[in-house]
Amino acid sequence: MKSVIILAGGSSVRFGENKLFTKIYGKPLIKVSVEKFYGLADEIILVTNAADKDIMQTIFGDSVLYAVGGETRTRSVISGLRCVDPAAEFVAIHDGARPYVTKKLIEKCFLQAESTKSAVPVIKATDAVLDGDNEIPRDNLYLVQTPQVYETQKLKKAYARFTANESDDSRVWIKAYGSVTYVEGERSNIKITYPKDVTQYIIGNGYDIHRLVKGRPLILGGVTVPFNKGLLGHSDADVIIHSLMDAMLSAIGEKDIGHLFPNNNPAYKDADSIMLLNRVRGIFESKNAALLSVSCAVVCEKPKLSPYLEQIKEKLADALGISPDTVNISVTTAESVGEIGKGKAIASRTVILGAIA
Repeated sequence: MKSVIILAGGSSVRFGENKLFTKIYGKPLIKVSVEKFYGLADEIILVTNAADKDIMQTIFGDSVLYAVGGETRTRSVISGLRCVDPAAEFVAIHDGARPYVTKKLIEKCFLQAESTKSAVPVIKATDAVLDGDNEIPRDNLYLVQTPQVYETQKLKKAYARFTANESDDSRVWIKAYGSVTYVEGERSNIKITYPKDVTQYIIGNGYDIHRLVKGRPLILGGVTVPFNKGLLGHSDADVIIHSLMDAMLSAIGEKDIGHLFPNNNPAYKDADSIMLLNRVRGIFESKNAALLSVSCAVVCEKPKLSPYLEQIKEKLADALGISPDTVNISVTTAESVGEIGKGKAIASRTVILGAIA
């Protein structure tokens, strides 16, 4: 039998609010951390402070066991160990504020502990480390992570002997037994300490279509494409940029460009869509959002757009302040189906990936 003790009784002073209830992936952070152990641990013991217990019970109900944390980390671990089922051969100790741990690392730690009685994930220090003005050689410096897995009875005995506060369970184990087994941790398995440590990914979709008419320039992605027709619209009718703007606005929960730049407003008559994109970019970034990737699929029978794709990518990347490598424009035809297939219209669908930190 395997158990896990998840420590969730901290004060979150440096975060500014209770970080365990901040949302990631649309869920409270603590819920994401706990769910990583579903199917891998036979029992989950959540160590929380008394003030948060009611909220925790609202989130988890009776799917976990509850223990009240102490004034120190060590006291909280001891409180959790008292709740561990006597049949549990191994117990993992995990920080509730490490939601990005993978099931792969959890499995690896449990498997290692089965043969060596302990498993502590670590990663090598890669930044320079200073002690005052003196640099500390980092060849043998490692950053310690959780989950740390131990043989249950031996860990209980270790904590019974050494009750002084420690910042890490491996220190207690080493005091009792001399050494632990280290395994390679994960760079992504950070402990959330400050608001900037939380990254939320966002996705947006946008779609636009305009008819082709004579007497208008054909502008796509901010590039004028030589052709005997152009797209009909109140602005320059650039379907690529229009679908891109709607995708960006969608990702941050804003209304579409029809509300932002209404077609009954003369200010936007024949407006340059690059200029409009600059305004949307300002709204996007005002939400602390960063654009990571743009994927745009253009449906066009004529003209052939392949000679202009690199130019369009460069134009969009420059307007968005991102690398052209993160912008992709693909083109297909409608196989003679519908208005697009008859060469009477061009459409564009864009998907963006962003992050809010």
